[in-house]
Amino acid sequence: MNKLQPGQMLGPYRVINEVGSGGMATVYKAYQASMDRNVAIKVLPGQLAESEEFVKRFQQEARIIARLEHPYILPVFDYGEEDGVAYFVMRYLEAGTLKDRMKARRLSWEEIDRIFTQLTDALGYAHAQGVVHRDLKPANALIDSSGNLFLTDFGIAKLLESASPRLTQTDAILGTPAYISPEQAAAQPVDQRSDIYSLGIILYEMVTGRVPFIADTPLAVILKHLGDPLPPPSLLKPDIPPAIEQVVLKSLAKKPEDRFANTAGFLSAWKKALAGMDTISSMNTVVDSVSSMQTVVDQMPIEGTMTDRLPNVGSSQSPSQYQPPATSQTSSKKTLTSLAVGCVALFCIVLSAVGIFRFASNMFAPAPSVPAEQSPVPTDVPAPEAEVPVIPAATILLQDDFSQTAAVWRTGTDSNSSIQYEANTLRFIVHPNDWFTWSVPNNQAYSNVRMEVTAFNNDTDQFTAFGLMCNLQSDSRSFYYFAITPAGQYAIARTSADQSDAFLTNNGQWGNSNMIPRYASSYRLGADCGNGTLTLYVDGIQIATATDWTYSSGGVGLFVWSAAQASRTDVSFDNFLLTDIP
Repeated sequence: MNKLQPGQMLGPYRVINEVGSGGMATVYKAYQASMDRNVAIKVLPGQLAESEEFVKRFQQEARIIARLEHPYILPVFDYGEEDGVAYFVMRYLEAGTLKDRMKARRLSWEEIDRIFTQLTDALGYAHAQGVVHRDLKPANALIDSSGNLFLTDFGIAKLLESASPRLTQTDAILGTPAYISPEQAAAQPVDQRSDIYSLGIILYEMVTGRVPFIADTPLAVILKHLGDPLPPPSLLKPDIPPAIEQVVLKSLAKKPEDRFANTAGFLSAWKKALAGMDTISSMNTVVDSVSSMQTVVDQMPIEGTMTDRLPNVGSSQSPSQYQPPATSQTSSKKTLTSLAVGCVALFCIVLSAVGIFRFASNMFAPAPSVPAEQSPVPTDVPAPEAEVPVIPAATILLQDDFSQTAAVWRTGTDSNSSIQYEANTLRFIVHPNDWFTWSVPNNQAYSNVRMEVTAFNNDTDQFTAFGLMCNLQSDSRSFYYFAITPAGQYAIARTSADQSDAFLTNNGQWGNSNMIPRYASSYRLGADCGNGTLTLYVDGIQIATATDWTYSSGGVGLFVWSAAQASRTDVSFDNFLLTDIP
């Protein structure tokens, strides 16, 4: 049968116009006089309706779908067959689709959460009634002007139990290639976990802006679902919180048994990944409280005024990187050579194993003559909720309670800053703005280590950053650092001699995490530094991770810096622990 024409009657329904078509049906807007309302009529292609077997399957599924009553499922009013046309009648909505909305703009985290919650609620209800959608995709999710979602097009669903195999069996692959599950693509039996895979694709698309598998032909896309590794969402959205990425990855496992068993588990994991935020909408808020913090190292005159700021470890070692000793244990405490640690107006203060940099008008500027630039406004990126405790490894390399008996962190005081033992802590006080100071415990080079320290906030202001550093090279300008601020900002970065810093997290910007307590009296900081992986922890919770292979070993230490607006920079450290990474 040809397409229906405006004014044509189909049972008691008068066709107004066609509103959409797809592989399985054409949808028309029609008028139902007896109820004085507009309806949507889904009409199957004529060649399918010619099959008595298919009509029976359609009628069976239509009865099931008509019994689905849920706030987020588009209700089916009626179904029938007339003159070779099989159809069912649904509520008519003046609404767009999730596909339309994603094409128009990137969704906010708040929108993603609301849509995903409604989708899982609708699917969970359908699954409980024995119905698997089997063609879940954004085009089948209508969204009205109030943001309410209505899942539709259950036309390819089949009854899970008590359905006759003769009525439901088909050799065709049903589903849309971009969203199809591997088992459905392989024409294998499917259950609700197939819908979970398709829902995972939708979540992937909402978060990253595109589906994971793209190819020139539908068959090529299907083959990717069957055999290609899933591109991690972080490849497309580097600032995605790891906990959220983990939820997406689990939902898209190739094997159904490796996915979430049901929509309740999927939704629970999603909500856990969002837990701990002040509000979901705060993830879209731009945080600018440390906008003056910059990301490139200030050059300082070295010839005639400064020596290497790491101990001399022998002429056989590289001038840019010293090598770790043969043993994995810490070396005995040694008296360190004097190291130049700061220069202001050509006056250098010499301290042992302490580094202090003066930053001209910004932190880490390329050179004193380069004008200061505003740093990128830190993106408010929520950190994962999942707790990953910093568990000490079998071998303790260094443990220090700062009682001056376990290690020697060299100290010193001048008009700009002070690093001193105080009340069994190592206290850093910085007076000028744009000033960076650090201390290292010894002349040991380490590789593949885990660090922990407790940082006490001595009423320091929000513009102070502090944290851990690792793989410090002999040029004393090349290292990794893990920084947080009392306002909840964080960064993992790599600095190199005479080069701009590379922020390895949050697209090269400061990030903001609601998992970092605001203005707490103390923080237990942790960092993994090894095997090309850098991970920051705060109070036992993983905040961020990055991958970089530039430095494989080097010194470890603690640092504090003040930003341009800083009025009080005062931080103490206690209970330092250094272990290997098993």
